Parts: sequence; structure tokens; C-alpha cells
Amino acid sequence: MDNYTPNEIKDLKIIKQRVMQNVVHEIENKSPKPKYKWRFIIISAVFTLCVMFFMLNQIMNDNQHSANVPQFDFTQPEFYEEQGLFFINGFTLGDSKSKVIERLGEKESTKIQVAELFADNEITEIQEDGNGADFILDYKGEARFYFYDEKLFLMLLLNTNEEQLEKIYNAYNGMKFTAYGDHYLYSSETSHIIKAETTPMGNLYLYLSIAEPEQLMENEGYIKLIESTD
Repeated sequence: MDNYTPNEIKDLKIIKQRVMQNVVHEIENKSPKPKYKWRFIIISAVFTLCVMFFMLNQIMNDNQHSANVPQFDFTQPEFYEEQGLFFINGFTLGDSKSKVIERLGEKESTKIQVAELFADNEITEIQEDGNGADFILDYKGEARFYFYDEKLFLMLLLNTNEEQLEKIYNAYNGMKFTAYGDHYLYSSETSHIIKAETTPMGNLYLYLSIAEPEQLMENEGYIKLIESTD
């Protein structure tokens, strides 16, 4: 009597076992396979590391480039003369475009290609007539280098410190003169001339160029200098 199990109870146990098996089977079929889940995680991690290494490499290259490029303060120009050649911050007329870019960097500049007008990322090329240049490099609006046939023929500093100009002018022992408030340094050996003038906006411009004989002979300060030495 005690060992007797009714058929209904037996059937109930079988039904419960079948239900549990069906539930487990359903869960296993709906759950993603662990190997696929881990494969996705590994691929994502590898991709993230590659991006991080690429960005780190770019930052290191930019920092290395910045460290290799000398930082010039064009508001405080350094001037010297060598065999009649005038140098400003180590640059003189006749320098190649590649030399200027090598010393000052290309990424830091705005390139102005004469007779073409368009913008592309860091490079801006605009029309600029009347100066004879076919290519101009502008560095942060503080210095401009004008080239013709890849050679520097005009250098312009657009925001020169007045006290620094006075030091340069007073220390120079060669030919120097003033006219209408402008200051000039001149080398008769090479015709290099430096002109400093104050613009109506109050900026002190400093030019390094070749003196044109006809313009020089029309300069009141130069004429007085020549007359005083005769």
C-alpha cells in the first residue's frame, strides 16, 4: 500500500520533467553562444587599441615636429649684417622657399598662391597683385615672405616692437636715415634696405628688400645723407 504510486502522480512527474527540459532547451537556443560573444569583445578591444596607438603616434609626431621647429618672435626681430647682406632672424634676400619652410615649418603657415583663390584645410591661397610675388608665406599674421621663382625678394614683419626697432637703428653703424617718420638702413654694397614705417592703424611694419635706385634718389632722408657726406 505504501509503495503504491497513483498513475496521475507518475504522469505529473513526467510532465514536470518535460516542462523543465523544454524551458532549459528554449533558454539555451535563445542565449548567444559564449564563443561568439567573446569573439566580438576581442575584436572590439583590438580595434580600440589600434585607434589609440594611431592617435598617440600622431600626437608624438606633431610634438616632435614642433620641438624641431625653432620658435621665432617676429615682434622682436634680430638683425645683423654680413658682407653687406642684411639678415632678420637669420633670413636674407635670395633665400629659397624650402629653406624658410624648413626653419619655420609648413604647418604653421598660410600659403598664398598668387592668381589662385581657394581654401583647403590649413592652406589658404588668395589673389594678391602688385608686389611681383608668385608665392607668399604668411606666419600667424606676424611675418610674410614673398618669393619669385622660389627665391625670397621681400620680407615683411607686420607687428614690430618699437623699442626693439630703436635698438636696431641706434646700433647700426652703416648708412641710415629717416624720412617722414620712417626709418631706413641701407647697404650700398648689396642695395639691401630695411624700412620701418608706422601704419595708420598703429602697427609698425618692417620691410627687408632691394632698394630701387630711382626711388632711393627721391627719398628726402637719403638725399640729405648723401649731401652731408660730400
